[in-house]
Amino acid sequence: MRNFLESFLTYILFFALILFIPLHLLGFKSVVVLTDSMEPMIRPFSLVIVSPESDIKIGDVILYEVELSKKKYKVLHRVIDIKEKKGQIVYITKGDNRRYADAWYVNRENIIGKLLFSLPYLGYVSYYGAHLLSLIYPLVSTYLFYRLLLRVWIKNEA
Repeated sequence: MRNFLESFLTYILFFALILFIPLHLLGFKSVVVLTDSMEPMIRPFSLVIVSPESDIKIGDVILYEVELSKKKYKVLHRVIDIKEKKGQIVYITKGDNRRYADAWYVNRENIIGKLLFSLPYLGYVSYYGAHLLSLIYPLVSTYLFYRLLLRVWIKNEA
């Protein structure tokens, strides 16, 4: 059972490395949704991955940054209209679970990316476990990698 658990954890850690590191290097971003504004499509504490995208259309769900009361927030909402204001393209957004459109326009330079996919409930792990994981991950992954190498080395000697 111990060997199975070690192998399982090793594969999960390698999968996470293989999936998330290249995605971030290619400009993809991940964020945890904290509100219900996009329900039922995206629930609170879902982990969403957004791709760097320049071709935004009506109906796309985008992640953008907005400054309100001198604080910056990341918002994930759907584009409901595209207009031109003062020679610039601006996007009008709205949460699926909201009655009214957002009270601000979104400029192209504030867009972080377009929704690629959403992983329900994984945001709990990311949100609450981020600090703990950043401390434990290097230790656990090093140990599991060492055990895997040791197992392969012993098999090759036999």
